[in-house]
Amino acid sequence: MQQVSVAVKEFPDCLNVAACRAFLGDLDLLLSQSYRPQIIFDLSDVPHMNATGIDLLLQCISEVANRDGTLKLAAPAPQTALVLELTQLNEIVEIFNSVEEAMASFGVYQIPPQPVRPESLPHAA
Repeated sequence: MQQVSVAVKEFPDCLNVAACRAFLGDLDLLLSQSYRPQIIFDLSDVPHMNATGIDLLLQCISEVANRDGTLKLAAPAPQTALVLELTQLNEIVEIFNSVEEAMASFGVYQIPPQPVRPESLPHAA
């Protein structure tokens, strides 16, 4: 079975233009090091999606597509989800309620930590 590698990036709140530029630079670096990248943008810290955010998202979708990759969005706030629907970006890119759901769609699952039972601990002599 092949190991699937998925990058999760926190999408910036685009009220800060410098943060948007830095995000795009980081994405370009990631894409230059990846073959057919699989990326999830975590939108949980984006309460509102403005025109700058939509423009950044469109640039990212294009860059990932140019490298034959896959981009998925996760955890949008209700207002952000509405903007994605009104701009019909939900027709272009898959949107999930959580990062975990998006990862599962790539076939990547996080295994929850197992509790340690006292009887499995070594006994002190």
